[in-house]
Amino acid sequence: MMRAMVMAAGLGTRLRPLTDHLPKPMAPVANRPVLQHLLERLAAAGVEGAIVNLHYFPDAIRSYFGDRHGLPVAYSYEAELLGTAGGTKRCERFLADGGDDCFLVTSGDGLHDVDLAALIARHRASGATATLALKPVAEVEQFGVAVVDEEGLIREFQEKPSRAEARSDLANLGVYCLSTKVLERIPADTFYDFGKQVLPELLADGEPMAAFVTEAYWSDVGSIDELVTANLATARGETGIRPGGRDLGDGVFVEDGASVDPGAELVGPVLVGRDATIAAGAQITGPAVIGPGCTIGRNAAIKAAVLLPGATVPSDGLVAGGIIGDADRLAEAWRHWPAR
Repeated sequence: MMRAMVMAAGLGTRLRPLTDHLPKPMAPVANRPVLQHLLERLAAAGVEGAIVNLHYFPDAIRSYFGDRHGLPVAYSYEAELLGTAGGTKRCERFLADGGDDCFLVTSGDGLHDVDLAALIARHRASGATATLALKPVAEVEQFGVAVVDEEGLIREFQEKPSRAEARSDLANLGVYCLSTKVLERIPADTFYDFGKQVLPELLADGEPMAAFVTEAYWSDVGSIDELVTANLATARGETGIRPGGRDLGDGVFVEDGASVDPGAELVGPVLVGRDATIAAGAQITGPAVIGPGCTIGRNAAIKAAVLLPGATVPSDGLVAGGIIGDADRLAEAWRHWPAR
């Protein structure tokens, strides 16, 4: 039974002020926490159980998702952060008891449409100890990259090399399929990192490491700008996420409970969250994401923007680009609208 380790313990400091009130995996993309999209993708790939490590605002995640969301979900609370590999080691029993000889590792705050079933198949076919999802990127200096040989095996890592020094443009997405024997290499109750320690150690010891090269959408949703970009990309249909709600045509999707006055004009792609209210004369020009419980007044204009849950745009107001809303109300919104 394939199981997955989902990293959700980080502080998400670059997403402040949103993460002053909730953990980064609860940041909204298309009116759902980013972690929700990941769990749904894991279930669709045939994963039969996931364990999520927690540290910062742990109850926000537990209370929203409970113990099942398309697949059984368990939790591992870290009073002190253990790093990506150390946190996984702490979940060794859960991951090994699935009965499979490998497991997935993925970030709980990364938005992607990596074909996880194909990643698993690549791992099994290669006989490798570890298989890493890699994506060609232009700005290699912002990523850790992997050098891959003609047989599709990883031979070297470079950490954020300059373009002149880079020997590869294949960025490590932090999405892995690992043999369960990797867990034996990680010291218990110790801060330990996959990228800086485990993976280089595997290479140094001659363990085979396979590449799974993909052109899939990927974003770590690491800043407010990236969060806006991910939302608008999702509205445009670029992330593999199916919009919720009724399809009104022209790329406009409206969720249950939302009220759109017939005199409002919505030009897609536009996603409207549950219980939002859009008054007569309002003009929304996509790509745009209108959060749950938002209120948009008469003759207001919105273009290429993201509205957090509960945000208000007054009559005759204008929002062009960026994101608006109260971060504290976002945390409250997820308590009001549980996962479904």
